[in-house]
Amino acid sequence: MKAAVYSCVVGYAVAAPSPDVLAKFDEFRTKWGRVYSGAEYTKRAKYFEDHLHQVENIQRQELGTATYTYLGPFADLSPEELKQRFGLLPSETFAQVPTAPLLNKTLADSFDWVSKGAVNPIKDQGQCGSCWSFSTVCNLEGTGFVSTGKLVSLSEQEIVDCDKSCHGCNGGLPSLALTWTHQNGGVGSESSYPYTARDGSCRSVGSLTHNQGYNKISQNEDQIAQALTTYGPLSIAVDATPFQSYSGGVMKNPSCSKTRLDHAINIVGYGVDQVQYWKIRNSWSTSWGEQGYIRVSRGDCTCGLCTTVVTATGVTVSDSPSPTPPSPPGPSPSCSDDISNCPQGGWECDFLANVCQKSCGCCDANPPSYCASSVSVKSTGIFDELLKLVCTAMENGQTEPEAEQLICSKLKYSLEVEGCDKVVELLWGEFENKECPTASRSRATIV
Repeated sequence: MKAAVYSCVVGYAVAAPSPDVLAKFDEFRTKWGRVYSGAEYTKRAKYFEDHLHQVENIQRQELGTATYTYLGPFADLSPEELKQRFGLLPSETFAQVPTAPLLNKTLADSFDWVSKGAVNPIKDQGQCGSCWSFSTVCNLEGTGFVSTGKLVSLSEQEIVDCDKSCHGCNGGLPSLALTWTHQNGGVGSESSYPYTARDGSCRSVGSLTHNQGYNKISQNEDQIAQALTTYGPLSIAVDATPFQSYSGGVMKNPSCSKTRLDHAINIVGYGVDQVQYWKIRNSWSTSWGEQGYIRVSRGDCTCGLCTTVVTATGVTVSDSPSPTPPSPPGPSPSCSDDISNCPQGGWECDFLANVCQKSCGCCDANPPSYCASSVSVKSTGIFDELLKLVCTAMENGQTEPEAEQLICSKLKYSLEVEGCDKVVELLWGEFENKECPTASRSRATIV
């Protein structure tokens, strides 16, 4: 009898994956360029093995034409990490939302707002539970196109940061977000308030699009189709349980619930491909699904998609952002510099501003009156050292939280630990999807 092999992963013993599982895991890692070693490899291989079983189970239950794969971009995520790709909160007030009037339109066999120019390219919410903001923005962009003929790109990040009825990266609701955009006077452009995939401090930018309110749509799927063709792309909520491994085809799968909704997305079209389907826009990048889209069975409220459908009303789009009223002058900032190194620009200056460290002569600025004068020097020392450590952590396959904890707990700098955490987070976001400039040339030791 072959002896069982065990390894310690996050504090408990688990059976090691089979050679077949590991071969598939290597295939997955090669496709996505994932490099793991040691305990991180063992942990990710176990998550991948669990995902393989889920793929097999979901494929067995599939009643439509959908196929599911272990080679999708999220196959090595933990359940907790995958939940960060969702973000819909339970709604206790949806029954109070005003209902749109019933329609009586003749429907064509197919319809697609994407081909009509009402939908922006697929976006990516990242590891932030902000699906509700992306769904809200897609609805505002699309309904604005229908009412004005202009397609603009709006700021998901402004809604994440500023709508305090929701919880940023910890979740929200499109219905609450549409209430906020109405009461706030609208939402600004994506270029004026770019997406960062993390919670931030709210700041004022001029509004580009405004809505007078919002309505919920009947759960009747013919009414939903008529509302889609009348108003534009609609915000919906689903149970996204089978979505992680979706590869293509029309999904009709009983593995998802009609009531435990956890993800907000958008219906943008419908059609027929052996079975009737909805064309749905997700916010998980073009590397997922059918170039960022999923087709879901139409007529049986698959995954609860018919239960929570909303759209903005009275949407207007400005020719240019409305100006933000000037704020009254406030007291001089009370924060002061305690960083001896003076950077010359780039992310380091952004970091100083982010942690309320004024430039004091750095970054081509004159020293404010409340700062001691300083002399601009080459950006050596702490900034370069932290960048080396972050790049090394990426090469070692560590996650951002692991890198923050390891770097900021083991190293002693003139920065406070809170400041260290922030600069590691900023650097990680800057270099996560591009080559690090230092790791391959000068490797720092962090263990």
